[in-house]
Amino acid sequence: MVAIAEARVGFRNRGLARHARQIADAAADLVRYQFGSLPYIELLLTSDTNHFAEVAARSELALVEGVSSRAANKELRMARSNARGKAGITVLREVGVLVVANLANVPDKAAVNSLLVHEFTHGHQLGDPASRKQHLEFCAHAYGVARLPRRTVRQIEVLIDSREDQAYAAERLATQLPA
Repeated sequence: MVAIAEARVGFRNRGLARHARQIADAAADLVRYQFGSLPYIELLLTSDTNHFAEVAARSELALVEGVSSRAANKELRMARSNARGKAGITVLREVGVLVVANLANVPDKAAVNSLLVHEFTHGHQLGDPASRKQHLEFCAHAYGVARLPRRTVRQIEVLIDSREDQAYAAERLATQLPA
């Protein structure tokens, strides 16, 4: 089951938010059937790009202990600037993952289907305890809390790229959802 919340959804995007609420469990079932188990997923629907970026960044910053306020502010600024044009992001939470969907950057219901399948695939990828631990170590490295060897950083970056390719390939499952 997917826990769904809405925050700052604009009038123009309410139909897409309704559609996302209706198909979220079906999209999770498709990903679960294709790849295996999913962690607990919280889905936040918004159409405010700044809110989208801030929620995602703060959620991930909360998991890494010892982040300086300077590094946290830098991360929030980067998140806001990188959020333009992004439709979704998956970040870790204390329990499970948080999927934040920016409906302002989604043109239609078919794109909502693809977005949810794509992000739920990332949820599956980050749901494994070893992947979760590795991702948190990488975040600590990125925030300047801990250092990782360059070889390890390079391996994690290659893994992130391959996970992104897998998520893009999984979007074909979205055609099985009603649009």
